[in-house]
Amino acid sequence: MRKKNSKIEFGDQRSQALLKNFRASLAAQNQISLNRAFKDAADSPAPRFWVSEARATRIITLLLQGVDLTESMYPKKREMYREIFQRVKKEMHLHPDIPVGDIVFEVVNSPAPSSFMSSKTAQRLILEAKKVAR
Repeated sequence: MRKKNSKIEFGDQRSQALLKNFRASLAAQNQISLNRAFKDAADSPAPRFWVSEARATRIITLLLQGVDLTESMYPKKREMYREIFQRVKKEMHLHPDIPVGDIVFEVVNSPAPSSFMSSKTAQRLILEAKKVAR
């Protein structure tokens, strides 16, 4: 778990991607709904998985050992780790000679199907990003 007031290294990239998806959702709507735009932003594809390579490696290594820490996670976070895990297992099967950490690094930095966060979390991050942009 992150410490209070800690900042992730890709936080600005994540905020900008969410803000871009939020604005695209608003532009596509005939009747504006901010709630829908926040949900669309969270559910839109992301340029990467929003987790550090080190944290993902720890979780995936444990999953490979049969220890499932994802059971106690929020549903979206659990879904994200399970998506990463499936991709890592596939790559391990295709490239058994590559270390797990290197595979996790590649997977985490590949495009993700969504931001794997709730619309409320997306809303908070988007509003914070808009404040900073002013």
